[in-house]
Amino acid sequence: MCKDPAKGARAASPRRRSGLDGLRGSWRFCWSGLVVGGVCDGVVVGSVRRRWRGVKPVAVPAGVAISTRVRTTPEDDRVLGLVAGHLGWLRRSDLAAVSHSPQVDRGLDAQGRRKARRTRLNARKRALTGKSSARWASAIIAGNDDQVRLARDGQYRHVVALRAAIITLEARLAAPTDDTLTVTERKARRKTKAVKGYPTQAERFQKQRRIQHLRAELARAEEDRAAGRVHVVEGGKRLARTRQHLAAAGLTEPRWREQWAAARWRITANGSTEEPFGNLTITLTPAGVISVRLPKPLEHLANAPRGRYVLSGAALFGHRAEEWATRIKGGNSVSYTITRQPHRGGVYLTASWALPSVPSWVSRDDGDAGDDVFAVGPVVGVDLNDGHIALRRLDRYGNPVGAARRIDIDLSGSSARRDAQVRHAIARLLHYARQHGITVIAVEDLNFADARTTGRETMGRGQRGKRFRRAVSGIPTAVFRNRLAAMAARAGIELLAVNPAYSSIWGGQHWQHPYLNVTRHQAAATVIGRRAQGLSARRRKGVTPQRPEDHAVRATNQTGLISPPATTGSRHEPGTRGATSRRPHSTRTRLPGRATATPATANNGQQHL
Repeated sequence: MCKDPAKGARAASPRRRSGLDGLRGSWRFCWSGLVVGGVCDGVVVGSVRRRWRGVKPVAVPAGVAISTRVRTTPEDDRVLGLVAGHLGWLRRSDLAAVSHSPQVDRGLDAQGRRKARRTRLNARKRALTGKSSARWASAIIAGNDDQVRLARDGQYRHVVALRAAIITLEARLAAPTDDTLTVTERKARRKTKAVKGYPTQAERFQKQRRIQHLRAELARAEEDRAAGRVHVVEGGKRLARTRQHLAAAGLTEPRWREQWAAARWRITANGSTEEPFGNLTITLTPAGVISVRLPKPLEHLANAPRGRYVLSGAALFGHRAEEWATRIKGGNSVSYTITRQPHRGGVYLTASWALPSVPSWVSRDDGDAGDDVFAVGPVVGVDLNDGHIALRRLDRYGNPVGAARRIDIDLSGSSARRDAQVRHAIARLLHYARQHGITVIAVEDLNFADARTTGRETMGRGQRGKRFRRAVSGIPTAVFRNRLAAMAARAGIELLAVNPAYSSIWGGQHWQHPYLNVTRHQAAATVIGRRAQGLSARRRKGVTPQRPEDHAVRATNQTGLISPPATTGSRHEPGTRGATSRRPHSTRTRLPGRATATPATANNGQQHL
């Protein structure tokens, strides 16, 4: 049975929704899950509002990765190039085999499936060990398994997105178009809240062609999934497709080949706690000396005992160097990856290690696993938008404090520049929180993956809808979330993810107009911060929108009889108007921190309400 989680709340009209909130309001939820096409638990429903509750802590990063540039000589480049080429050939051959291998027979029991997987793994490792070493083989198998696992997850999400898009198209294609209905029939459809068809027959014809294309793509994806086949390109599918559009990308063939070679050039070695300095395959000493254990076919290139090659350049980390040094001296494992950058000399060494993860509810006595975690104390609400971040600072009672802030993000240029702009904006956000002594930041739990799939049906039509969809696709939600989680954990600030449902609508209704110079996005940030504190989004009735000392107050006994009586609202006793106010000897009770009016001091210290 479907229930309305926002029962009692006033539902906003779809026509009044604008911006990202119109996108967020296009989805339907029931208590059992997502409602696609108006079906919940097998029952067709007319309109179900989304859940707007839910506050979850954002998990801290599971690992750390630091990089540095290492200067190399021509001899170093030649040896490392041969090692990268040999390992790359082994890695790609194993990746091609594992990405097209059928899945284990599901008819076997758990022990049989485990034995079949172990047999496959042993066969792969024997084939790779004979051409490199056991450590290189383990690193290649681990990397390929992770890549295939991510590809299978992406394949599953792609299938789910295609099914959702087809269901949405089928629901609208089943309804008659607007140009075939009379005015009476249109009014009757609006009253019944039925699924709206397309405006014209021409647009409906184009949607029929699109649904045929989606069905064919879904059939291919389901066939690949049933056969256990995934499509993986080492170096990236985007760069591989750019080869056919060099003019549009502004590249020449030699320049593209240089980028393609750099994307596939990689030497990776996993660490172990039983090995010296945490890694015996690629060893980095505290003094910065790098040595590589060469594969068996390349041991004749060694310049050190036991088939090792020592690089001439030293590696010095500028970020978390003390943490890395403590780790390798304490017998902990560290993984190293050597890569190249196009049009740059030398190589880049990346050190990475895992961090122990502790569930957020372990140290809390007032909740169990899966429960909402609310902020205790002041909080900074953050609303991510296209080109800027809206901030609102709240006290522990949920009242806005200080002026609203806006941090601009310039997302033009290359991906490296966009990533740098996101880091710069997050650094300013963390500085703002530390400046005011706030240890909790509330952000939206945004994910536009499904919206990008069915966006053509739910995010507007024509050029206006296309511009809006382009803006949504350009919002760096994943990059912002991952960067903010890592940098906030490093700064000792807790990060809470809040359900963004109706935040812009309710923020504009309750937290924008009472305040000066507050945008709709900053009002939405207020709602996000209040939800993180476990408070409702609506303002309490009778709260004065502006403090009396912030506006002009009429002096005592200086009003004439012809002056129009002033209405001061709920601050006066019932039945009183104009200059007549509450009796001087009347007592007023007010809880500390409540957002009520504070009497302003007028002439001669007299109080006027």
